[in-house]
Amino acid sequence: MIVELIGSSGAGKTTLIGLLRRRGGSVGPIVSADDLIMDRPGRRWITNPKAVNLVADVTVLPSFLRGPDRDREFVRFAFDRLKRHAPTRFARYNYLREIVRNVGKHEMARRAGAKATVLVDEGAVLTAYHLFVYSDASFDQSDLDRFAELVPLPDLIVYVTAPLSVLVDRAIRRPDRRRELATADHAEIERWIARAGGVFDGLVASPALRHRTLVVGNADDSAAGREAVVSRIAAFIDERTQSHDPVDAPASPGTGRT
Repeated sequence: MIVELIGSSGAGKTTLIGLLRRRGGSVGPIVSADDLIMDRPGRRWITNPKAVNLVADVTVLPSFLRGPDRDREFVRFAFDRLKRHAPTRFARYNYLREIVRNVGKHEMARRAGAKATVLVDEGAVLTAYHLFVYSDASFDQSDLDRFAELVPLPDLIVYVTAPLSVLVDRAIRRPDRRRELATADHAEIERWIARAGGVFDGLVASPALRHRTLVVGNADDSAAGREAVVSRIAAFIDERTQSHDPVDAPASPGTGRT
């Protein structure tokens, strides 16, 4: 089973994946997609983000090339949008490379998911960031629905949310800011993160995603607050693993949606 965590910068996706891995699953092992790439002899010592991305590009490329034609149809859709709306030529190339990497990672996780629950951060669904967020190009629900119809989908999606002020504060404080936010001021960061929230709110409302999505609020940075979120996600995964039945989990009061 593949479980992808999505959400804006500062939502805490990577932290939650680490906590879920340490917690383990009641139905089979839990691993991260990054484990599939980096937890190998000769790679465990690599920590530089650029080196990690290079290793990931090389590792997942065969999985991408062996993937179904549907994957390439999605990449063509993505390239067409980037060609028209990427903010710079460099961004167009870099975003397309990241999209190929994330789709390849999805295919690698799909094969591993037959024997384990694979947790994915920076996965195929999160490529919506590259297509819709860091651009001033307009989009509407039909664009997001089309993306959701084409993107390689995980078995489950966990949409991690928090109030905008919390997301902005975390994004500013984190030492490894996204490239687009590295030199942005407070107002710019708030604008980009608010736009990202609109993208993900629209995506999880699309017919292709909503039946497999759990929305969780992650505003409380205390150990107890994080444990409550991890417990809710773990219960969602366990229930679906045992039942193999789609679960419709729309946002509700108390999820942290802003």
